Amino acid sequence: MIKKTIVVFFILFGLALQGYADDIKGYIIPEYYMVGSHHTGLEGIEGQHGFWMRRAYFGYNTDLGNGWSARLRLEMNSPAYEEALAVPFVKNVHLEKKLGGGVSILVGIIEPPSFDKKEQFWGYRFIEKTPADFFKFASSRDFGLALDGKTKGGLVYTLMYGNYGSNKGEDNKGKGLYGRLGWESKSAYVEANAYFAADNGKDIAYMSFFGGLKGKWGRFGLGYDHRSETPDGGESKSSGIISGFGAFKLGKITELFARYDHFTDLGFEDIGSYIPIPASQFESHYLMAGLNFKVHKMIQLSPNVKYVFYNGDNAPDGDFYFNLTAKISFKTKIGGK
Repeated sequence: MIKKTIVVFFILFGLALQGYADDIKGYIIPEYYMVGSHHTGLEGIEGQHGFWMRRAYFGYNTDLGNGWSARLRLEMNSPAYEEALAVPFVKNVHLEKKLGGGVSILVGIIEPPSFDKKEQFWGYRFIEKTPADFFKFASSRDFGLALDGKTKGGLVYTLMYGNYGSNKGEDNKGKGLYGRLGWESKSAYVEANAYFAADNGKDIAYMSFFGGLKGKWGRFGLGYDHRSETPDGGESKSSGIISGFGAFKLGKITELFARYDHFTDLGFEDIGSYIPIPASQFESHYLMAGLNFKVHKMIQLSPNVKYVFYNGDNAPDGDFYFNLTAKISFKTKIGGK
């Protein structure tokens, strides 16, 4: 995989030198973490601390002319709480055609309309994913075909058909149909979106509602995500997440932020990686807060805390984390005809 990635990099660099590239950009998320307490105790991850590379992105975007463009994006993650290499993989690869009037057609591994605009509004993806993404109610990618548009009046709409296989290979065990309808202005954003999918003997339905306000003072948003699964010949299961966040300007380079995610039922699966949560066993609630300092136009630094607590019979004690998280962005324009 690493050798293939190096080959792809040199191919892209060669194209850039010949004048085909618009830009190369991405960012990295280094972090110092400390697990103050965890329900697994000292036998688990409690007390662990150190540096890791949460994520690194490398993207190549090219304008092909006449409204056509293409994108390739790679991602690498440091495995959590273990010694292993960060292995690169393809996060995005797509072709786009702008049709005019704010309408585009995209095909390839792209972002479904489940939470991409909510993620932009939240603004702190480098601190944490959106609730639907983090708790695995919806995937951040799918291989498919999408019609995406925005009118001059602010109406936002998306219709997409995909494999329902994220950015992985196709297994022909189901397909997904996605849709979104929203409205966006300089000071507000509201949307409703849904998808319906069949996957490996299950019918899956997801619905989401979100609304937010923003201004020079900052922004806040409130949303609800709901997912249900109905297996063939089995009982259906559903769960929901209510989430709210706020980010408030304290100065030219400083912002205070906080977010709370509240499960209304048990989750569909336990969450692993950097914040392990037994969401399918106990009603889980996730609280985070921090400060963000924009120390450079391409560098952000954020001390933040995260706390997970549980409800239910025999619920464990809560989990507490302290992190010092950075986001270092890069971008360069190469070539161009």
